[in-house]
Amino acid sequence: MDAAESAFRLLCTGPEPLAVDCARIGHKLPRRRVPLVELRDVLLDRATTEAAREAVWRQLVIAAQTSDPAWVLGAVGVALPGLRKAAGELATGYTGDVEDIDAEILAGFTTRLKEIDPDAGSLGPRLVWAAQRAGAKLRAAEWDYAARTVPRWESFEPRQPDQGHPELVLAEAVREGVLTEAEASLIADTRLDDIHLYEAAEKLGDSYFRVLRAREKAEAALISWLGAERPPKKSKSVCKKSA
Repeated sequence: MDAAESAFRLLCTGPEPLAVDCARIGHKLPRRRVPLVELRDVLLDRATTEAAREAVWRQLVIAAQTSDPAWVLGAVGVALPGLRKAAGELATGYTGDVEDIDAEILAGFTTRLKEIDPDAGSLGPRLVWAAQRAGAKLRAAEWDYAARTVPRWESFEPRQPDQGHPELVLAEAVREGVLTEAEASLIADTRLDDIHLYEAAEKLGDSYFRVLRAREKAEAALISWLGAERPPKKSKSVCKKSA
């Protein structure tokens, strides 16, 4: 992400910096072409309205999808504060290389940037959320792999996933046998992504109502599992720590 920041700043310097004509956008933004590095600060300002943020992000998305590839990096640079926050949350307690999480977050962001509907609304949060999901998938896979590959004769108490990241919760539910991988994928696609249920049904080659019932059954099992009391741990030290 430091490399992305450096490249972003290079694009915003010189005689022709990457900039947005805010005079055409309105919403009390500066009535001139504003370099993206300056525009990022404007968007972070509490005085800036949500309507202004949404209008700017719409311009960034359209430019990234239709103009020079530099605009993709420009959009990444504007979103970096949110992306860094997401990366920091996912890196807490992560036993792998945190740069892998950064890479997945950036890849998830750029992939979603190229396909999102500019009129979808809440573009900034949607893009950051897609990036966070990509990083969470990597962390969930690493955590699940570690839980599966520790030898039986070693004492191993897997860390509980961060309840703030739905992908990790779904991965734990699959590991515990509460959900199948297909059920977890259906919930993630239709609840966390922008995939409509009818699109999921077409992808699965099944009827809308059969897929709807399958999701309802899976979600009922998930809710029951999340609300159930967990059996106490055998280790007293772990019990004290949990308490």
